[in-house]
Amino acid sequence: MTQKRNSKGQFVKGMTPWNKGKEFNPGGRSVETRFKKGLKPPKYQEIGAIVKHKDGYTYIKLAEHKWRLYQRYIWEKSRNQHLKRSQTVIFLDGNRENFAPTNLAVISRKELAIINHEKLITNGNANLSKTGILIAKLKIKVNEKLKKDSKDKPEEK
Repeated sequence: MTQKRNSKGQFVKGMTPWNKGKEFNPGGRSVETRFKKGLKPPKYQEIGAIVKHKDGYTYIKLAEHKWRLYQRYIWEKSRNQHLKRSQTVIFLDGNRENFAPTNLAVISRKELAIINHEKLITNGNANLSKTGILIAKLKIKVNEKLKKDSKDKPEEK
């Protein structure tokens, strides 16, 4: 019984496996320990369930196998807008349990990187956090302007 294989040791396309058509009967307690149709696991969450994770963030179940950050969900519902994937929602006062729409702000991932690097979010003070967001936006604009000017400027020798 020789089977053709390619140089990598893999089976050739179109080859029939040796066990094709053979019946499989598992042994032991396999049949009685399988998941039964229609039964839900003990930790199953209904649609609309709100769950807090270990990292402190809260998630809401929108559909089967579809969870979303609760602050993102609240912001989208309160503003009736859909956020892009490149946008994130942050808590202005730093409290991950304060879901008031006035406490949520939408920023880009680029701005978030600068805010985290420079530590521009102030816990307990939403006004200082808003200022930190403006500083991050300003830094991005300055960097874009510097890059544009360096491209336009001819190199000197």
